[in-house]
Amino acid sequence: MGVIVRELAAGDWNAVERMLAESGAFSPEERAVALELVAEWLQEGSAGDYPHFVAEMDEEPAGYICLGRTPMTKSTWHLYWICVRPAMQRRGIGRALHDFAEHFVQARSGQRIVLETSGRPDYAGARQFYLSIGYRPAGEIRDYYGPGDSCLYYCKEF
Repeated sequence: MGVIVRELAAGDWNAVERMLAESGAFSPEERAVALELVAEWLQEGSAGDYPHFVAEMDEEPAGYICLGRTPMTKSTWHLYWICVRPAMQRRGIGRALHDFAEHFVQARSGQRIVLETSGRPDYAGARQFYLSIGYRPAGEIRDYYGPGDSCLYYCKEF
C-alpha cells in the first residue's frame, strides 16, 4: 500500500508524540514545542496558523509535517517540523509529506518555503534530504543553537 497524506486528527496525538521521541533528533524542549503546535492545530483546525498533515503507510501514522505562513510576507511559508518514524524512513514518506505541503502552499499563492535546521553532524541526513527535494542553502548563523551548533537556512522557490 502507498503513502496517504491527510490532515492531522485528534487520534494522531500519541503517534506524533512517539515519532518525535523515537527520531532522536529533537530535544525534550523541541518535542514540547512541536506538541504545543499539534494541540493548537487540533483546537483550531483549518482556522489555525500552522497546518499539520500526517502520512499514513499501512494504515498507521508514519510521519507528519507542520508549516505556516511567514509573518509579514506576501508569499513565503516556513516548514517548521517534519518527522518520519525511524523504522519507516527511506520509503518516500518524507517526500510525500513535503510534496503535499508544497502543493498546499502553492494553492495559497505561496512562492517559496523556508526552513531552518541544525548544522550538527547528526543532522547531515536531514540536510541531504532537503537538498534532494530542491532546497538550496540560504544562510547560516554560527553557534545559534549553542557552541558549535549553527542554524542553517534553506529555501525552495517555485
